[in-house]
Amino acid sequence: MKLSTMRRIDYFVGVPATLVLTALAKLLGRMRPRRADGEPRRILFIELSEMGSTILASAAIRRVQERHPGAQHAFAIFRKNAASLRLLHLFDERHIFTLRDDSLAHMAADTIAFVRFCRAERIDTVIDLELFSRISSILSLLSGATTRVGFHNYHGEGLYRGEHLTYRVQYNPYRHMSQNFLALIEALECEPDAIPLPKLAIPVPPPPVQVPIDAEAFAYVRRQIADCYPLTPAHRLVVVNHDAGGLLPIRTWPPERFAELVRRLLAADPMVVVILMGIAEAKTSARAIVARVGDPRCIDFVGRTRTLTDVLQLFHQSELLITNDSGPAHFASLTPIKSITLFGPETPVLYGPLGADAVHLFANLACSPCLSALNHRSSPCRDNRCLQEIRVDEVFAHAQRLLGTAATAARDTATPERAANT
Repeated sequence: MKLSTMRRIDYFVGVPATLVLTALAKLLGRMRPRRADGEPRRILFIELSEMGSTILASAAIRRVQERHPGAQHAFAIFRKNAASLRLLHLFDERHIFTLRDDSLAHMAADTIAFVRFCRAERIDTVIDLELFSRISSILSLLSGATTRVGFHNYHGEGLYRGEHLTYRVQYNPYRHMSQNFLALIEALECEPDAIPLPKLAIPVPPPPVQVPIDAEAFAYVRRQIADCYPLTPAHRLVVVNHDAGGLLPIRTWPPERFAELVRRLLAADPMVVVILMGIAEAKTSARAIVARVGDPRCIDFVGRTRTLTDVLQLFHQSELLITNDSGPAHFASLTPIKSITLFGPETPVLYGPLGADAVHLFANLACSPCLSALNHRSSPCRDNRCLQEIRVDEVFAHAQRLLGTAATAARDTATPERAANT
């Protein structure tokens, strides 16, 4: 379904549905929080729509699993995004429930299947990781769990998603999303009446645990690159994710800027090979950039990765990722690759990828960010000046610095002293 259609369904169906279900929950006495000494035994996380957010939530998920190792942990996610969850290896496949969002009929059928899944799993605790989505709120209620944790708007107008949460967490737009997700977890350890929850200082967590090299996928990706350009061990790979996709095109830096940046990267180092990655719809823009650059070391790699595992293996053998604000920026944090992420309609304050080698560029215009949880990421903007204000010179300077650091690290690794210690 189109994003605009999903927003309309979420509002016109979601608001009355959450109102009715909240009243039903009150009638059935399902509004009481768990006892202070009541340990959660069967925990369900819900995070449907954002692949990058799944990566940012990994620290919160691990904290729950560490605190309640004897509990059973399950996850509900849209089927099209489930690959990002599987990258983390945090859930048994039997306990991952996927929903289709390609049509209203499929969503309705899968919602019924979700109810059966929750009853079979005997879910007692739901942690809703979504930001003011009514569908996740509905699923929380339909799960049958007596403990429900999620973001609550308190006295804010709009964004109604029911009054059924037993632990109501204050969403904080001034804190990184990884901290907001951790706040949901910490709220479970607090008195539910101490609102707004939680009254704790929560530091930004470290980057997520890195995904190891997959030998088969690594070799496959290497063959695909070699099929495009004759690589040698001395070549240095720079990945460019140039297209943010059709759902939110205002997150895309102008293609002509990417072309100019690629030309400068190739001119600065004859051993650099630039790989243009992206989903199928990025093929046209990738071809246009390749034509503008006019150098065989600029490779159109769109469509050559089979899975997200292949994408991670591409990152494992590359030194730098330059990307619009999108999922690959967060997938990069699962590997050693350095990254530059271009922000505009959204802010790195909330969504900056974690890691010391992750650079976030943001022009700080007065109108930016215009996409947020408060407007369900629906902006009137048709001219993304916030991204256009980021200059090629600025991106190139950061790229050169990060590539220089990568080269130094490679030389250090190659010294006899370093080799003796590894």
